[in-house]
Amino acid sequence: MTGKDSPSVWQRLDDPQAASVLADARSRRYLEPFIWRERRITEVARELGVTKNAMLYQVNKLLRLGLLEVTRTEARAGRAIRSYRSSSPRYFVPFTATTAESIAALYQSSLDNAHRSVLTLLTQAWSALAEDPRWFGLYTSGDEQGLHSHVLLPVRPTGEEPASTGLLQWLLEDDVPALWDNTAPVQLSRENAKRLQRELHDLHLKYSGLKEDTGDTFVLRLTLIPLVEP
Repeated sequence: MTGKDSPSVWQRLDDPQAASVLADARSRRYLEPFIWRERRITEVARELGVTKNAMLYQVNKLLRLGLLEVTRTEARAGRAIRSYRSSSPRYFVPFTATTAESIAALYQSSLDNAHRSVLTLLTQAWSALAEDPRWFGLYTSGDEQGLHSHVLLPVRPTGEEPASTGLLQWLLEDDVPALWDNTAPVQLSRENAKRLQRELHDLHLKYSGLKEDTGDTFVLRLTLIPLVEP
């Protein structure tokens, strides 16, 4: 199935070469800008920070693999200007079509670029907020109930942070950029864990649906994982 005429259908990629494009974060970055959007090579090259020739090479590769299609050709003096779009808005890559040795390896190769991007953005944001490099570092805190927080901070904690928000309380001030990154264990019943899961889902839908033209672009990462003791 191609999925071209049915946006609700998932295009299955059993060809190892096509599957590798979606399975590897480095190659997938060249396809992502075209996912069900009509784009030109020059604008995507500019967006990704690569040369036009490098982008043309990647586009030709995606065309050969059936992952891109030409949507429009505009006649111009010299070479015609083409627009492209992904062959489907939805793809499914079965694990068996990849070269990954394990599920963990596939997870890492697929998301590695996204993880690096998040770390780069966090580093830039924290560095911009740093008031004194001597207090830029890791802060780990807890009590008789165990670990409460383990965070990287660019400022010195005051020692008077409320338990409800902890060391990141200062981030909530109006004059501080909208930024949040924290990892901390929470002990929940299954009922409350499912409630939190659904609330995170609803929050994501609520704010991703706004798409405000005048707003900034943010990377939103939501993670909730059961802690399994080794």
